[in-house]
Amino acid sequence: MCLVALVGGCGGSSDSAGSGGSPGVHGSAAARSPQVVVTFAPESGAPSTPAALKRTAELIRDRAEAAGLGETEVTVEGGQITVTGPVARQKSLESLGEPAELGFRPVLSQAAAAGGEDECRAAADASPSEPITACGEYQGTRYTYELEPVAVPGTDVADAEAAFDKNSGTGWFVKLEFTSAGAQKFTDVTGRLATQTSPNNQFAIVLDGTVLSAPQVNTAITGGKAEISGTFTKREAQELAAHLSTGALPVRLTTASVSRILPN
Repeated sequence: MCLVALVGGCGGSSDSAGSGGSPGVHGSAAARSPQVVVTFAPESGAPSTPAALKRTAELIRDRAEAAGLGETEVTVEGGQITVTGPVARQKSLESLGEPAELGFRPVLSQAAAAGGEDECRAAADASPSEPITACGEYQGTRYTYELEPVAVPGTDVADAEAAFDKNSGTGWFVKLEFTSAGAQKFTDVTGRLATQTSPNNQFAIVLDGTVLSAPQVNTAITGGKAEISGTFTKREAQELAAHLSTGALPVRLTTASVSRILPN
């Protein structure tokens, strides 16, 4: 789990992915180097229409561009989305299909996790309006959090960008900027949390059901900006920023297959 610094307080290409195998993002080097092909299919029971699947592919295209995966091809065919790119970036390509549902939730309680992951498995599918039990890891220790409903949803994030700060020793981090509505929600909830004692003065940043960070809030945070920082590599920061800037995918996906293509 990454540390977060809450600013003000403590803590693509025009080619869209089409149907029938039309390419989304591609590069001429694709045919000359070993490739990995990741096929995503809608989760069982997940609502899906051709238009929603096409839009999902377009967002995956945007994620690939933002994450520096320029040699990536995105196609839609037969009710599935296929992503083809360099073998060396296989994990990055597989992560393109993650939901990327972000929410900022006030913390009710926090404790070192004693059991397995069963208690946290439902967190990714919970409604934003419901309290949840979610898990996260910090400095090698896994924690369980009881969290309030979402106070600031990921849809209120206007922009996310990977950046590097060599002067402070922070290294790679992700800058967040909220919409005007999100900035006001952020100010209101951090003002409330600042009057509480630990752990009720903490704000959990939850991505796809996993707690990325749960920093303490000592004062109302105005200005509508935040920074998620910690031990990111450049690639990790770029991928997280790509997920957050494009938002949640319209169709929840599962990985149907992964295969490799060797050059002739």
